[in-house]
Amino acid sequence: MRTTLTRLLAGTAVAATVVLTATGIASATTTPPKAPTNLSIAVAKGVIIVGQKDTIGGRLASKGTPVPGRIVELERWLPTAKKWHAFEEKKTGVKGLVSYVVTPKTTTSYRLVFKGGPIYRYSQSASARVVVKPVPKIPTELSISQTPNTAKGTDTISGQLATSKGKDLPGQFVWLAAVVNNKAHLLRAFKTDKLGEVSFVVNPSATTTYELKFLGTKVLAGSVSATVTDTVS
Repeated sequence: MRTTLTRLLAGTAVAATVVLTATGIASATTTPPKAPTNLSIAVAKGVIIVGQKDTIGGRLASKGTPVPGRIVELERWLPTAKKWHAFEEKKTGVKGLVSYVVTPKTTTSYRLVFKGGPIYRYSQSASARVVVKPVPKIPTELSISQTPNTAKGTDTISGQLATSKGKDLPGQFVWLAAVVNNKAHLLRAFKTDKLGEVSFVVNPSATTTYELKFLGTKVLAGSVSATVTDTVS
């Protein structure tokens, strides 16, 4: 009888040991919670001209401590598809910093994304926008003068087109316009000569106010002259 009881007690002790051992293993293999992360973003310029570059930078940290050696993706917003698209990735440096050089053709929004891993949680930055402006046009100036020709009963309206820095602009169309009630009505156009000069012969039947108008090009800004009046008695 004592032998049977001893065996039962021994079996209970072994079972208890197995349960305790299994519990210890389960505790040892429990995955610790991932550390939270935050990802900042900054734009160097924010406003550029077509063809120029800008820099998008950010910092990955966990509870204020930099997180180095982690892949961060740069995403841009695609308005037509209405979604974010990842197009470049880099690893953070020793201070958790990362940067990208971009050359957008139009105004574009960007954000940074860290997809997380075994230790750190996913995080993404706010969005930042790079505004792209067209190449500024060269400003122009347009003069006007009036020369009566009493023998023929006509007037010659002349002008010269140049940049604001005084450079003559040959081969550009300049319009002659009649001004009625402060509104210009385009009449005809001639090209400027090699000195940027142009002239029109007028013979109005009634007193008329004229001005010259350059509509501009992709490179040159438009300009309008002062006005002159051809008085008819």
